[in-house]
Amino acid sequence: MKKKILFFDDDEKIARRWADKLEDLPIVNREFDVHHMTIVDFKEAKAELNKRRREARDRKKGQDTNWNHHLDETAILIIDFDLLKFDPDVTAESIAYLARCYSRCGLIVALNQFTRKPNFDLTLKGHPESFADLNLHDSQVHNHGLWKEPWKGFRPWIWPLLPRALEGHENRIKEVRPVLDKPILTFLGLDQISQLLPRSTIEFIESKGRKPEETTFRQFVEESQQGLQVRDKILDDESIARVAAARIHKWLERLVLPGQDILVDAPHLVLRFPSLLRGNPKTRKSWNSVVTLAIPHKRLMHTDVIEKFRFKKENWVSRPCWFWGDLSSFEGIAEVKDPWKTVQKADVVFCEDVSRFLPRIETKEFVADLPSPFVRRYVHEESKIDYQPLVRFAL
Repeated sequence: MKKKILFFDDDEKIARRWADKLEDLPIVNREFDVHHMTIVDFKEAKAELNKRRREARDRKKGQDTNWNHHLDETAILIIDFDLLKFDPDVTAESIAYLARCYSRCGLIVALNQFTRKPNFDLTLKGHPESFADLNLHDSQVHNHGLWKEPWKGFRPWIWPLLPRALEGHENRIKEVRPVLDKPILTFLGLDQISQLLPRSTIEFIESKGRKPEETTFRQFVEESQQGLQVRDKILDDESIARVAAARIHKWLERLVLPGQDILVDAPHLVLRFPSLLRGNPKTRKSWNSVVTLAIPHKRLMHTDVIEKFRFKKENWVSRPCWFWGDLSSFEGIAEVKDPWKTVQKADVVFCEDVSRFLPRIETKEFVADLPSPFVRRYVHEESKIDYQPLVRFAL
């Protein structure tokens, strides 16, 4: 049975056009049914979400909620940010919050919330504060690289593959449901390195004056500034699990992983340790062979050598990654054992905007806005893409 993708815009013609265009992608058509909501449908859905929100505040022990609304059966909800024609007080962000907290829908994608043109975020932080799981320009939701590997052209490395992200989301919910009262960092295996997490990163999971390493998933949802709004309550433990799974995943994806100093992914790792490449480091093909959102094949990268350092909670990140602190002192890696030994390699850099290695001469350097020593990154600078903020190129 195909999963459902649901679009909404306050201009129904636009929503229909987006849905039709997305359904034309074979990879989408094989796995999903794509629909759009009418104004009447959306008004009714919003009313149902607010009804559940009120019920949660007034909830009496033993009450049950009927989870049979069509939003509960939606795998991916894609909604335009500006809904002025529908209601000037409603935005994709407010609906993303309601849908995440008071429905069983899967992924939530907000369109045109932070940009008017197809863009690339030179800060590399994305928008962790948003309850949408992904924030895009409307033209980008049809990008082939958002749905399947391999890809060509503009395709930011920070993007997930949405079908795999959907599977990961459901797996995260299953994993977190039995451990709602366990500290988040302990569950993720990050408690031993919590002191290495920058203040701006770890404060995301603070709740009511507790130390971040003590905060449980339940406390995060109910008491932190990144969970429920102040007077809101949650309907049941399943809902807590769903909110926690989505918000902690976004924390990892937008605040922990981008720095590449706590966790490091394959492309950034081989740049530091070329000996981990199995192919010829003088050829660009060898470098690009490890650019994947799956674990690079052992024929392409010495993943067996570093397996014990891999971040094992693989459903919680969109790509395989390893603990950088352990790797940086592991003498099983040639560059660590002999720092003065150099490997002759192609003059390539990894481009964050096209997710591939290119000759340095074809790229442009920028400085990401991250609390990390690894802030100097590169882009290919594709045409028709708005790179912002431009000051990041000048630093």
